[in-house]
Amino acid sequence: MKIAVCIKQVPDSETRIKMSGPTTELDQTGFTRVLNPYDAYAVEEAVKIKEAGGDVEIVAVTIGPETVKETLKKDCLAVGCDRALLIDDPALQGADEAAIATVLAAVLQKDSFDLILCGIKSIDDDSGQVGIMVAEKLGLPHVSTITHLELGDGTLTAHREIEGGKEIVTASLPALLTCQKGLNEPRLPSLPNIMKANMKPIETMTCADLGLEVPAAKTKIKMYHPPAARGACKLVENDDPAAAARELARLLNEEAKVI
Repeated sequence: MKIAVCIKQVPDSETRIKMSGPTTELDQTGFTRVLNPYDAYAVEEAVKIKEAGGDVEIVAVTIGPETVKETLKKDCLAVGCDRALLIDDPALQGADEAAIATVLAAVLQKDSFDLILCGIKSIDDDSGQVGIMVAEKLGLPHVSTITHLELGDGTLTAHREIEGGKEIVTASLPALLTCQKGLNEPRLPSLPNIMKANMKPIETMTCADLGLEVPAAKTKIKMYHPPAARGACKLVENDDPAAAARELARLLNEEAKVI
């Protein structure tokens, strides 16, 4: 069985974004970059399938610059992936979801994967579109936001949470699934395995190597705006608690107009 895991390197959720005003581009110098947290569930599920037995190969696939290799080594190869494919093409800088999905589909189409796993979304763009777009471009059945997975003989059964209940879906392989929190508990890489990951192959290619023209973006970010400044705080000062409460009630009613 051959499994592909599509991953993305994203800014750490604790990264502070510095903006003095509206801007067309973010200053990303100093950003700490990590594996997209939702993709970690996809990696872990692939490794669990491999550990369950059988002849299983796991290939991590991503798009990004040379620096993504550190994430591939530490968070993919060091926890059980066998090799990695990196599409490093400067023309994809700032590519939108449709362009990313087109390139990923072209890469995945070159091999016969039985199962493709993705995170439900990345925490930077938060769109949740790429995995499903890839499935549609490849003509594969897909199940999104899964919380449980069972594999059978050429089939799968996936559980997904829906409003007010749980949906159980069966599909034939090959298929694409998007993974979310609750599916498993991603493991941390050990230091020896991080060292061993340096010996595993990472193949780097461009769109030209794929025989693919760089897809044109269908969307464009026109402007980033910092959040609106918080309103001034008015402090009610009165030694008499009852009088302070009356004044607070008046302000909430007459000025804030919330009661």
